[in-house]
Amino acid sequence: MTAGSAPDAGVPRRWKPVSSWPVPVSPVSSGEPAPGPFAVVVLAGDLARPARLSVRDLYAWPQHRARVSFECATSGVQHHYFEGPLLHDVLYAAGPGFDPARRKDRLRFLIAVTGADGHHAVLSWGETDPDFGRAPVLLATRIDDTPLDRAGPQLVLPQDRCGARHISAITAIHVDGHYTSLT
Repeated sequence: MTAGSAPDAGVPRRWKPVSSWPVPVSPVSSGEPAPGPFAVVVLAGDLARPARLSVRDLYAWPQHRARVSFECATSGVQHHYFEGPLLHDVLYAAGPGFDPARRKDRLRFLIAVTGADGHHAVLSWGETDPDFGRAPVLLATRIDDTPLDRAGPQLVLPQDRCGARHISAITAIHVDGHYTSLT
């Protein structure tokens, strides 16, 4: 968001804030898809518009496609096509709490992603931001042309050689900008 732009600019019309989302979210620890017909991802933390989004909600953003190869410790090299919105676009629409007039302010923000199986990954805002790292990190809505509506979106980092930060069945994304000083 640029200084002076409307606070809802760039927010898809299907955006559903937490207060109006009808599906309750419960933690899932079995590694299975979330209960009910569609998995839900909780966007929380330092956001003006925290939300609960399904894969179908994520279709409201432009979909990007990437062919990804990564090494998996348990099953060797994997090759897949992923499709989905950029993580940065979805989180930016949720209104991160940085000062848009201070370009470097966003660099103190971390993004923690959690999957249904308890797998976690942490990224920096700067690594996904178009003004800095510009990494094309996806919230995949499809894998190899198979929709992920029931299983939940996947975190895909096409630039990573190792698949350790690949998160399946995302249940939560937490944005945190309370890192003002390390002393």
